[in-house]
Amino acid sequence: MNILLTGGAGYIGSHTTLALIEKGHTVTVIDNLITGSLKLVPNGVKFLKADISDEIKVKPLLKENKFDVVMHFAGLVRVEESLKNPEKYNLYNFEKAKVFFNLCINSGLKKIIFSSTAGVYGKIKERKKITEEDELHPSNPYSKSKHELEKYLTALTKEKDVFSVILRYFNVAGADK
Repeated sequence: MNILLTGGAGYIGSHTTLALIEKGHTVTVIDNLITGSLKLVPNGVKFLKADISDEIKVKPLLKENKFDVVMHFAGLVRVEESLKNPEKYNLYNFEKAKVFFNLCINSGLKKIIFSSTAGVYGKIKERKKITEEDELHPSNPYSKSKHELEKYLTALTKEKDVFSVILRYFNVAGADK
């Protein structure tokens, strides 16, 4: 499978890339390196240093490669920073991602896996069990930006014959050499 992965120089994206390579997939990573590190991008992958909304760089990549799926891990992730600069989080996590998804769809790439957050559920201390059907109450600009993109992606799925999967992580932890 030929996979386009955004945010591959970050923690989750780089580990996902490693796992995909181990399974024999071809991976191309797009990352602007604002929060990621080039050292985390595994050897053996194609790498494009670019903002996901940079049409001049992204369109040719999409045109020259027949990707089977896009895995979207790019985005800003610091809740405290989002409280201080909510506009920045809306721009990077929502507006730029919308541009990127539309570039993908217009290029025929209509299978999307989106890395969201369990933060879209809001404060969950009183609840013992959370289901996908539970009402969403994002409580900070970070989780709100992810929720907005979830809603946008859900609408695209209905309007443009897009297949999408949304992943909502609670806590991401791990170790690596």
